[in-house]
Amino acid sequence: MIMESTDSRIEKILIIGVGNTLRSDDGIGAYICLQMDALHLPDVAIRILHQLQIELIEDVVDYDSVIIADASVTGADFEFHSVLMDETQALSSSHHLNANMLGALAQKIYGKNIPIFLCSVRGENFEMGEKLSVKAKMNADNAVKMINDWIKNK
Repeated sequence: MIMESTDSRIEKILIIGVGNTLRSDDGIGAYICLQMDALHLPDVAIRILHQLQIELIEDVVDYDSVIIADASVTGADFEFHSVLMDETQALSSSHHLNANMLGALAQKIYGKNIPIFLCSVRGENFEMGEKLSVKAKMNADNAVKMINDWIKNK
């Protein structure tokens, strides 16, 4: 008799890096994605975007979890937390949305509840430039380690 485990399915994870790589530390999200991509983790996909857009919903529903990595100007060196779904927040335009709206719309349109996590990494320099500041790179490297550990422990 062959027994099949219901837990054998590998979870598909999407990591989205948000930000402008031409604005120094605003490129933290892209940096994190590139570092995660270099780890060649199975069933982990990477997307790098300037901002979250409503068209992304069609991609998000193909994943079991979504991590959004983005730079912040305040707060801890890096934070990782679950996003609450609240579709009542206002949009800044018809094509741009925030993380909780992305999840809420995916649930409403496709009937799929996708856990979304936000990884905010503090930067220092948001002036024109293509390199991360020393502190932002250190914060981002710590975030990469934490995300990698989180994925491995799922």
